[in-house]
Amino acid sequence: MTTANEYTLVEKPILERLQTQGYRYIPPSEHGSLRLGENEVLFKPLLVEALVRINALPTVDAEAIFNELAGLSDNQRWLEVLRGHYSRKLPGEETHRTIRVIDFDQLSNNDFACTNQLRVQGVGVRKPDVLVYVNGIPLVVIEAKSPLNSSQNAFDAIDQILSAERDVPRLFHSNLFNVATNDLTFMYGATGAPREHWSRWRDPWPRKAEDFANETEKGLSALLEPSRLLDILAHFVVFETRDGKTVKKLCRYQQLRAVNKMVQRVVNDQHRAGLIWHTQGSGKSLTMVFAALKLKFHRGIKSERLENPNLLVITDRIDLHNQIAATFQACGLPNPIIAESIQQLRSAVGAEVRGRTIISTIFKFNWDEPQLQSKDRRQREEAVRALAIPGSENWIVMVDEAHRTQEKDLGAYLQAILPDAVRFGFTGTPVKKGDKDTFQNFGAKGETYLDKYVIDDAVADGATVPIYYQGRMTEWHLHDKEIDVLFEQWFANEPEDKLAELKKRGVTKGDLARFAPRIALIAQDIWAHFRAHVAPDGFKAQICAIDRLACVAYKKALDQVITKSLMKTEHLSEDEAKARASAMSVCVYSPGQHDGEQHPELVSYQIPPEDVTPKLVPRFLDPNDPLSFIIVCNKLLTGFDAPIEQAMYLDNPLTDHNLLQAIARTNRRYGS
Repeated sequence: MTTANEYTLVEKPILERLQTQGYRYIPPSEHGSLRLGENEVLFKPLLVEALVRINALPTVDAEAIFNELAGLSDNQRWLEVLRGHYSRKLPGEETHRTIRVIDFDQLSNNDFACTNQLRVQGVGVRKPDVLVYVNGIPLVVIEAKSPLNSSQNAFDAIDQILSAERDVPRLFHSNLFNVATNDLTFMYGATGAPREHWSRWRDPWPRKAEDFANETEKGLSALLEPSRLLDILAHFVVFETRDGKTVKKLCRYQQLRAVNKMVQRVVNDQHRAGLIWHTQGSGKSLTMVFAALKLKFHRGIKSERLENPNLLVITDRIDLHNQIAATFQACGLPNPIIAESIQQLRSAVGAEVRGRTIISTIFKFNWDEPQLQSKDRRQREEAVRALAIPGSENWIVMVDEAHRTQEKDLGAYLQAILPDAVRFGFTGTPVKKGDKDTFQNFGAKGETYLDKYVIDDAVADGATVPIYYQGRMTEWHLHDKEIDVLFEQWFANEPEDKLAELKKRGVTKGDLARFAPRIALIAQDIWAHFRAHVAPDGFKAQICAIDRLACVAYKKALDQVITKSLMKTEHLSEDEAKARASAMSVCVYSPGQHDGEQHPELVSYQIPPEDVTPKLVPRFLDPNDPLSFIIVCNKLLTGFDAPIEQAMYLDNPLTDHNLLQAIARTNRRYGS
């Protein structure tokens, strides 16, 4: 009778499953003959044979290359080597020669192997349950736990891998990613990823979840089927460097799924468009990076459609433009051109070159040719046709927030300039059913979305947290039909001259929203809620007001409320309390041309625009900085990734996409 334990229930089935997927099994008895010692993890005979086989090298040269690779300890450099970015001068040859350790073009030319219980000597001794090798190079570590052991689970397996990364780092020099499973829960994480950044692979596309007996079978197929493993290796791993810190990032299932659908569409040339809806917080910028990597390098794919295409990434807002440009650059995508002016974009797009990656905004397509403004319809149509550049079929366009960027002339100019380009639209919010233009511009006939990843998916994956709405101070809500009645009630005690002025020009929602007693009561409610439910967990908040004057009104009211609170609860002097209160909030809005003359307070409370991103945002992201509230009306509502912001106090009549994008500031995961 077979004993039910970790080996029989999980480890052995993993090895058997991998063998059915095309891996050969190497028993522990062969470990000694494949490596130079227990402090080594490369299987020398297998790697030397692969170097000879793939590169047509003499064995002596392959052994010299092995010795060089055996001393390589940087994981990022290993990824470059695995992808073919490695060359050296061989004896008898005058120039450097590219050396490949993986054959992406011919899958069968690689040796896929799995083994178990490899004894590795480091600071201590570790024996990982399962290792996945390609051409003698260990790429994946798998730790298994028994589903019958109630005291251990997949998270304990993650902790075991993190501990092994510290104790036997040599095992992870060439590592691509790691897996932890107890059959009930299957999780994966990039090399060095902390526990909170491990994920489940819920969708085994192009197969279905019901095709598999358990989570481990599903995960092994989705991540480790040989062609899938090489696809991930070649196109779906990046190292992102920001503020001097480098983080390895691995795709999530929706990113791989969407990108491969895009590539299939380009290769098949059946539909030259597609619309991708991936909800906010799901890594849309990284999806674009992965798409760029695969469209440019497409290892393992032979297609004339992918012969060094030009890529154009379009946004419609400066903050999104900066965010995507920074992501592309931080991930080391080769030579992206950031077109900051109309002339620079015209020059970059108009040149007959191949292989360019250009990032710009839709507004740079305002190519204001005089003929385009002609009153004669024929002249206008001829002018539009004249904009078309030669070779536009070699361009692939990715348009962020596609529902906003293709309206009226700018979208028409983009289409006219690149009439034969493949066009992919991205959106973080659902496109309204009545928005026929967006579906027409980016959807194939009869298709809505090429790929969808909705809010419920992100919450189920733990990629974002649920958003909870609570209506507060309902007696101060504003409704169009009630404006006249509310005006008479709220402004009854105002001076006659002010009442006359308001009645003459017409009362607006802004007048009511900025009504001082209303602002004061809401500020009191915000502070009470923040102090009780947000601050204790180390989080921060945004206040979204109706306009710039309302931002200042909230800042003043909040300062007063917090000052009184600090004097009462912490027994501070009035001056100390005022200073503390003032440091807790700032207003962020765009300057107006006549602010100094018409509204001096807007100048007094404004943060200079050039200081917002480099100075203010880092303060808000810092949990130790006293800045707790950012008060806005439009700015920092999109393209602002601040997981520490877990509450938004909304006093602005936003609707549709603007509302969804605003409240999604609060759905980011923060910490563990």
